[in-house]
Amino acid sequence: MRRLLLIALLAVPLGQVHAQRPVRTTATWFTIGVGQVNWGFRTDVGAQITAAHQSHHRVLSARIVGGGDILGGVFASQGEVVAVQDAGVLLGYGSAPGLVHYSVGAGLGIATMTRRGTPDDTKSSELGVPLEGQVFVQPLRFLGVGLYGYGDLNKDRAFWGWSISVTVGRLR
Repeated sequence: MRRLLLIALLAVPLGQVHAQRPVRTTATWFTIGVGQVNWGFRTDVGAQITAAHQSHHRVLSARIVGGGDILGGVFASQGEVVAVQDAGVLLGYGSAPGLVHYSVGAGLGIATMTRRGTPDDTKSSELGVPLEGQVFVQPLRFLGVGLYGYGDLNKDRAFWGWSISVTVGRLR
């Protein structure tokens, strides 16, 4: 009788542990979004595209962000920045995959500024420190929507922005 009771007490917790779904520790996702970008005293249309992979809480991402003054060719004076762009690789921290997910990161990248010229615009590139933060809700296993914030610190012209993004990937 004691053996039967002991076996029953051990079997119930082991059965519960065995029945639990394993916690997902990796995730891969892509985002694309449109919003606004700011540099100096300008606020213009901005966009971003990102690919990211998370293992435990470490997030590695690659991204291209940028934006431009759609009327820059008309109203900007010569030498004025009319577009900014950044291509970078970032390392950061992310929350556990689930319905709501967030991550932050920083890294190295190349920032490109386009200045209005006569007759042609000129581009210059600098080494930059790209920054990002994102939070999104993924009600489906493979599709979500969120807010992506970005910035780039560089010697020429720091810029920052945000976008409303669509997220595609396996996060839950």
